[in-house]
Amino acid sequence: MMISLTLLHDGHVDRSVGVKKPRYSADEGPSLTELSGYNAKRHEFDPEYDNDAEQALAEMEFKETDSETDRELKLRVLRIYLSRLDERKRRKEFILERNLLFPNPLEKDLTNEDREVYHRYKVFMRFLSKEEHEALVRSVIEERKIRRRIQELQECRSAGCRTLAEAKIHIEQKRKKEYELNAQKAKESNHLIANTKLVQKMNRPMKIESDGNLDPKKGGVGLDSPKTTGLTSVKQWDDWDIVGLPGAELLSASEKLLCCQNRLLPSHYLRMQEVLMQEIFKGSVLKKEDAHVLFKVDPTKVDSVYDMVTKKLGNHVELPTV
Repeated sequence: MMISLTLLHDGHVDRSVGVKKPRYSADEGPSLTELSGYNAKRHEFDPEYDNDAEQALAEMEFKETDSETDRELKLRVLRIYLSRLDERKRRKEFILERNLLFPNPLEKDLTNEDREVYHRYKVFMRFLSKEEHEALVRSVIEERKIRRRIQELQECRSAGCRTLAEAKIHIEQKRKKEYELNAQKAKESNHLIANTKLVQKMNRPMKIESDGNLDPKKGGVGLDSPKTTGLTSVKQWDDWDIVGLPGAELLSASEKLLCCQNRLLPSHYLRMQEVLMQEIFKGSVLKKEDAHVLFKVDPTKVDSVYDMVTKKLGNHVELPTV
């Protein structure tokens, strides 16, 4: 009786029933063990592998009236169920023996490239023991390091280096240049993204009201005043920069100025120019007003592009007349 009470008391101490679950901060979060559904006290997963294995024999019952064939079929179902349980046990033991529920200390010390190698070689765990697999991964990573070092030394020799000191200086200079180049690319990329977002905001199509005013609530550029008259008053032209945007290298100085003044993307301007030329040669566009229906942008922008196109065409061909 005392033994039973002692066991009951010890078991009560270890139980977690009624105890509040720990709360995790946003940075900490639950552990991998808890995310996997593993209960360390019961040595079970929730859900288990092949969790529906028991359903095959949930309604099965051996009866005295069963024929020999029925009995054999039920025994075969039992054997299949036992094999599924063996596979469930094998997978559970594999996870626990390899300590896969916790981060591998080997992985923490690896670089991003070496960590990719480690993850690719995880498939070989099923064929090797834990020690053999770690030895394999370490040897592959070490081989990659040796190959990279050999490649660096070959590049240094091609650059004229003859000593390790010269090679070290060459490698440091190369890495410094790569760092500066990457920083410059990142800066240009951020600048391009900022310009693109500004263009998308300011280059929205405007709706013309019957009184000739622009209504910013219907697709306008969102200026401070609720309505602007006639030509659009745009602020801070000097802030508009198309350098580095796609198509900017194809524009002349006057065309770049036009894009800046009208806040047009070079690619949009080139497309508008192409469409206008095609329609002018077809005879569909004979004056500025005819071109307004071709584009869903501010008519003043269309007029500016039309003037530029007719100026360019006037130097080479005779435009159609009414």
